[in-house]
Amino acid sequence: MKILYFSDKYTYDVMGTKRSIFEEVQRRGNDIIFYDKDKVNNILQIVSQTKPDQIWFSHSDLKINSTLKSKIKVPVIGFGFSDPYYFDILRFTSYDAYVTNHYETLEKYSDVMPMHYNPTACDFNFHGRKDIDDKDIDASVIGVGIHPRFNHAEERLVIVDMLRRNKMVNFNINCYGQKWNKHSQNFNPIVGEEFLNVIRRSKIGLDIQDDWSPLAHRMFEYISCGTPVITRERSEVSRVFIPGKEIITYRHYGDLCEKLEYYMTDGYDELREIAEAGYKRCVAEHDIKYRVESLLTFTESVKDVK
Repeated sequence: MKILYFSDKYTYDVMGTKRSIFEEVQRRGNDIIFYDKDKVNNILQIVSQTKPDQIWFSHSDLKINSTLKSKIKVPVIGFGFSDPYYFDILRFTSYDAYVTNHYETLEKYSDVMPMHYNPTACDFNFHGRKDIDDKDIDASVIGVGIHPRFNHAEERLVIVDMLRRNKMVNFNINCYGQKWNKHSQNFNPIVGEEFLNVIRRSKIGLDIQDDWSPLAHRMFEYISCGTPVITRERSEVSRVFIPGKEIITYRHYGDLCEKLEYYMTDGYDELREIAEAGYKRCVAEHDIKYRVESLLTFTESVKDVK
């Protein structure tokens, strides 16, 4: 299949989902051509020159107007990598089929157009375990400190600050990314081998999410590198991992404190068992190759939409 892939290089240096999908589709022998999303206004000229079988808008909010869309005679597949954040049903007018990362979005809109559930994943071409003699980071958080789409944008800042001041949680927390407060254990964004090294050196990955957040890519990145994760309890998490056996979930701040204190002390052996079970689940089901196999089956079925 020949695919025009309109996207960007956000998180490219840490093998983000857009890059993983592109490279895995390419590895499978498809002719997939990358175009920066900013060139979408030239899409008719590009289509005329390249004659693709399909067009993929591999970006959470990439749209074209209805006049332009009516002139495209091959299927356009839209991707929502950040659903339900800033989701807008009006984007459907730009597509012939839609790929969502969020199961509730699939359930809600699957009767509107052909849709496919594509949760985020790890990529063992980049991720993977590596023996670390000394895990010298107790807990780490990777991502923005202030999350503009949370109900409370500063929730991560507040929770980390409370944990650092909590006498019951007597260990260090390193945070990496933009929009964190000035602190000796808050650092700039990290990429590449440094990114992987921090994950592998961590005893646990702290994934602070809202109670309605989609699955975080970070969950799969940590677990596929052999580091266990604690994340906010929500139904979609239990679709991909078994809570308490392959991942740890918390309901609220008090629950988070109790579980961190337990797993970092008396329950540390159990924590390592959870890490191993989660890693095996990633190997068996959550590598990008499985996502792309299912994705291509879906997109190939869309060829007769026009």
